[in-house]
Amino acid sequence: MTLVATSLGHGMDTIREHLRAVLNVSPDAMFVVDQSGSVVDVNDAAAELFGYAADELIGKPVEVLLPDRLHPLQWHGRNGFPAHLSRQQGASRTRVRALTKAGHEIPVEVSLGPFGDGDDLAIVVSLRDVSARVARDDQFRTALDEAEQRLRTSELNFRRTNEHFKLFLKNAPAAIALLDRQLRYLIVSDRWLTDYGLADRDLHGLSHYDLFPNIPERWKDINRRCLAGETIKCDEDSFERSDGGTAWLRWEMHPWRTCDGRVAGMLIFSELITERKNAELALIKSNLELEQRVAERTVELERLKNDATRANTQKSWFVAAASHDLRQPLQAAQAYLSVLSRRTEREDLEELCAKARQPLKAMSDILDVLLDISDLESGHVEPQMRDFPLGDLLLRVIASAQNQAEEKGLHLSSVPTNLIVHSDPRLLERVISNFVINAIRYTDKGLIGMYCEAVGDKVCISVTDTGIGIPADALCAIFEDHVQLDNPARDRRKGLGLGLSIAKRIADALGHRISVKSELGSGSSFSIELPQSGVAAERLEVEPVAAPAASNDRPVVLLIDDDQDVAEAMQMLLQSYQFETYMAHSRDAALAMLESGLMPGLVLCDYRMPGANGVDVIRQVRQALGTEIPAVIVTGDMGLTECPGDLHKCAVLHKPVDVENFFSVIGKLAA
Repeated sequence: MTLVATSLGHGMDTIREHLRAVLNVSPDAMFVVDQSGSVVDVNDAAAELFGYAADELIGKPVEVLLPDRLHPLQWHGRNGFPAHLSRQQGASRTRVRALTKAGHEIPVEVSLGPFGDGDDLAIVVSLRDVSARVARDDQFRTALDEAEQRLRTSELNFRRTNEHFKLFLKNAPAAIALLDRQLRYLIVSDRWLTDYGLADRDLHGLSHYDLFPNIPERWKDINRRCLAGETIKCDEDSFERSDGGTAWLRWEMHPWRTCDGRVAGMLIFSELITERKNAELALIKSNLELEQRVAERTVELERLKNDATRANTQKSWFVAAASHDLRQPLQAAQAYLSVLSRRTEREDLEELCAKARQPLKAMSDILDVLLDISDLESGHVEPQMRDFPLGDLLLRVIASAQNQAEEKGLHLSSVPTNLIVHSDPRLLERVISNFVINAIRYTDKGLIGMYCEAVGDKVCISVTDTGIGIPADALCAIFEDHVQLDNPARDRRKGLGLGLSIAKRIADALGHRISVKSELGSGSSFSIELPQSGVAAERLEVEPVAAPAASNDRPVVLLIDDDQDVAEAMQMLLQSYQFETYMAHSRDAALAMLESGLMPGLVLCDYRMPGANGVDVIRQVRQALGTEIPAVIVTGDMGLTECPGDLHKCAVLHKPVDVENFFSVIGKLAA
């Protein structure tokens, strides 16, 4: 048999096998029904009871086992079952008429039990053929009714028929006992003797309590109620056998009366159901074990999740620290090269300085890429979505890549647009810049263009080139890490093969779709699709752009950096541009210089300082000076992207700092 059950991880296979074993050993007919009402598993007893092969029932609706007149009732009951099911309800039994393959109706008792929960809930159905018992019950009740009628007619009739009644009870196929008011046995059936281990004993005249001295007090109370005239029955009860085991039974107690209506004793009918009950208990135990294993697995998964979160946090900390420490010597090297280039008057040495900057730039690019990948994979990048004009962003991308395109003799252009889009402008600019840089890298001649098109509520931005193109079988691979189609020697000057993979990661984080079209030898077109904003352009706030310095005046600079090499290199660089520069290697040293009378016009401060960070140091310097002195935080920590909102006239630059950008920022702040 094939058990269809929900997937509950690695431990579920064992649980399904356990349930399958319970089905196979059960003496009752059992099958499993899913929430749609289809049979998904069946044991041999069920197949035999209904005259089907097991495979014939799998996948059939449960209504195939019911007469047509019961289908509406069954459908209503089945629909309401999963919402109200409990283990207690599942233990009760209901008698219905079932339909065999041959079209015969048979009485069966049905018990239902849950397996799993939520969307994975299934129903375990247990059926028991009670045809024989029903026949016995009907036969017994008919005989009992006739006997009671005769007893009521006259005591004389009772005497005449007493021997016949005794003979009937003795040979009845059910466990029956007739007792007087003192609960002494008058007559019992042979089945009673067999069921309760009393074979070959004459019980006539023996007390019921003497025969069963450990009978519970609750049953004694039931006996008293029956002798008071009450008919009582129970579909499921238990008692402890003499061997210490537990037996289960169902029973009925009826008072019997004399001709004048007085209660003369009671009639007990019982049926042992231990075998069936043990199968039900095994099923309940299996469900409990299943729930326990699911709970244990949930705890284990939560522990693994917490371990993964801690590992991500530690990895992010390590990458940030490593990025900062590696950028420090890069910053010093860049500064020294800039000073050397300004001091030399030899053209060959200036060219050498320019070439020396190239590997330093490549190393800086590698650090940027590694940090980008780390942030994207750890989920630390949180998009700041807003409405903004797309045209300004495209102009910034053009300006940033124009020199690189001109060095290769390429024409880089963008079609003007007044479209307003909804995205994170910083992350979106990174994606489009990666498209443009990739196009420049793989285009030797011709042009590179950026185009925008509004389609419905979407805007599609495309970067198209006339480069080498991409083979059709490589279109999917180009967004994977370290994939470069025309760089088998891994020349760093041709990039790291990570630009497009980072673009894909960022687009996924933004919820934007990217795509590529290409023809080998004719060029490629990379596109990103994002939402168009419904906000009018004139309603958007335009961020003010800081004006450059109005004069050539050089402010006095207070340089604060705990790294000796970086501090000396930056001091030499500033002095080569005629900036009067004072250097401090700690916060306390900087504050001491201010107390001695130093009045700087600009503060350059590293972010990672002993005992404090650059933001706090700038706040303390401004407090000591009593003025909002312009400040620049220079850091290798890429996690800091901008100054806090309370720090005005403050900028953040990342090491290694581009010299032109560095002095441009200083000029704007000092203006």
